[in-house]
Formats: sequence, structure tokens, C-alpha cells
Amino acid sequence: MTSIPQEMQNNSSIPKNFTASYVISDCEAGLQAAVLILILIVASVGNGFVGFCVFTHQNLQVPTNYFLVSLATADFLFAILALPFRIYDVLEKYKWELGLAACRFWVWLDLLFCSASIASLAAISVDRYLKISSPLTYNSRMTRNRVRFTLALLWMYSAILASLLLVEWSPDPADIARGTIVENGVCRSDDKIFLTIISVLGFFAPLTIMLLMYFFVFKVAVIQATRVARQQQSLRGLSKKSRKRRTKSSIALLEVKATKTLIILLSVFCICWCPYFIISLISLYRIELIYQLPGWFTKTLRILFVNFLPNVNAALDPIVYTTNNHQFRTVIRRMVRKQRERARGIVSSVYSEGLYTMSESRGRRSSSLRTKSTSAVKNSLTPLPLLNPNHR
Repeated sequence: MTSIPQEMQNNSSIPKNFTASYVISDCEAGLQAAVLILILIVASVGNGFVGFCVFTHQNLQVPTNYFLVSLATADFLFAILALPFRIYDVLEKYKWELGLAACRFWVWLDLLFCSASIASLAAISVDRYLKISSPLTYNSRMTRNRVRFTLALLWMYSAILASLLLVEWSPDPADIARGTIVENGVCRSDDKIFLTIISVLGFFAPLTIMLLMYFFVFKVAVIQATRVARQQQSLRGLSKKSRKRRTKSSIALLEVKATKTLIILLSVFCICWCPYFIISLISLYRIELIYQLPGWFTKTLRILFVNFLPNVNAALDPIVYTTNNHQFRTVIRRMVRKQRERARGIVSSVYSEGLYTMSESRGRRSSSLRTKSTSAVKNSLTPLPLLNPNHR
């Protein structure tokens, strides 16, 4: 989220050793912009492909994957709508020239899509816990209408958080808490209360939900694994109730295996976002700790944890769940197989047409030769004219 650690921007109130760390050359600006453009391409193509797979394949249209589509939608919109502003800011060497309205619009988009992405991850963790804790009743409880209602609530929640940006926290120019402003050529948000609320409700609360849900998931996994291990006898002779219990345990274990992909998503999420928000809170309440750091170190913090990792998260999400999720891998293999078969069909048809053309031309040549030879034979069989009997 661009709005939070803006104390790490060029600001006249920051000591010189901290400000100097953000003076970048044309080469550095071009390199950072090239990396961000690559992230934009991967994020837009990858997340668009995930949505295409879910909506065109019936076996992927399950509640968990609808939450994944919500995550992919947030990352896709972030890449094509919010990330270009970041690329512009980098190319201009962090000198904002588009005015206050564009600055506020950029920060609002950033907050909206990042909050929706994080909230979707939290919803995925809750959905996974419900599916593992009660697998036999999950489908009847988690209907499509309930999933759609939940997704609508998630996006409304994200929109409300982002719209807090539009509140005029203090109209006094002398006040340090004036919301989103453009000062000294820098687009930033500087209200401590607003940024704290965004950090807590937009990141730490969903992160807490995710950690609790996955803790409960593995707790259920341990219980189910122990239960299956004790049931060593054959299904024959078991009562109907015991058989049902064993079926439930087996289903739960299969769902735990499927949870591996979501655990990887959570790990990637924490690596990309945790340093960012920790630095944000430090810059809000103990900025002097950052002032004491060497210039090269603060520059590294900004490039890695502010410009790179939070943005690259949008590109990593589709890679994670298309390479680790069994359903997505199966769909991708089928699509690749169909494309190969189609390509082979095109090549074989072209080859067949070529052979047919060649055989047809050869046939024409042979028929013309036969015609010529026939006419020659006919000419050779034509009787010679009778000689004049008076001729000696």
C-alpha cells in the first residue's frame, strides 16, 4: 500500500543522510521501472489466466476457487490500475507532478485492491477450516449464494477502508495530520490515526484470522490422522457409524493435503507484507530509529520492502496456486495437450495437403506423358503412303 510508509519519501523534514538515500540516478530509475513493468505483465497475465481457467472449466467452479478468483481479481486490478502510477513515480525519481487529485486516486486504488487481496486470503483460510472440520456437510452449508454474499462483504469492507482516505482529517496546513497530500513533490499520507487504522484493520486483523484458521486446520489434521491410524481393521465388519467416521477422516486428510497450496500462499503473503507494515509502524511512531540507519541501508529498505516485495506479491500468487494446486495443474495439462493436438492437426493437414498437391501434380505429369506416348505410338502405326508403281 503506497499510503502507509510515506515518511520514507523525500521530505524536507527528514535529515540529509536519510533524504540522500532516495536520490536515484537515471539508470537506477530505469532498472526499477523495468522490474515493475515485468511484475505488471506477469501479474496481469497470470491472474487473468486463473480467472479464465475457473470460469471455463466446470470442475474448478467450487467455493474455494471463487475466493481464489476474488484474490486474482484484486491482484489483476492492482496490476493494471495502481501499479502504472508507481512506475510513473519511479521514472520521475519520486517527484510527483500529477497533482493532488491523481495522488489521492492512486492511494485509494492501492488501498482498495491491497485490502481486497488480503481479505480474500483471510476468507480462503476460513473456508479451508470449514471444509476440513466438517467435510460431509460443507457443500450443503457453503452454497454459491453464500459465497457471493461473502465476497460482496469482503469488497465492501475493502472499499470502506480505502474510502477513509477521503476524510479530511485536519484542514489546518500547519497540522502534521492532513491525510493524503503532495508536499515537496511527494505524494504521501501523513495522518497517524488513519494509517494506524489501515494497518490494523487492513493487515494485522486478517493476518491474525489466517494464523488462527491454519492453526485449527492442523489441529484437526492431527486428530483425524490419529483416528485413521487407530482404525487398522478392514471396512468389512465395521458398523455403519464407524464406516462413516472413517470416511469423514479420510476426506479431511485429503483436504489437509490440498491446504498445502494455501499455506504457501500465506507464507508468500507474510514475506511480502510483514516487513512493509512493520517499517510503516516504526516510521509512524519511532521515526528516529530510521534516522539512525545508514543511508545505503534505508535505501535498500525502501527498494526491497516498499517498492518491490508488496508489488511482486500480486505476481507470485497466480504462480503459487497454478503450480501447487492439483486441480489447476490438471486443467493446465489438458489445455496444453489440446493445444498440442491442435498444432499437430494443423501440421498434419498442411502436410497432407502438400502430399496431395504433389501427387496431383505428379498425376498430371504422368497423364501428359501417357498422352504424348500414346500419340507417338499412334503416329508410328499410321500406314505409309503407297509407292508409285511406275517409280523404279
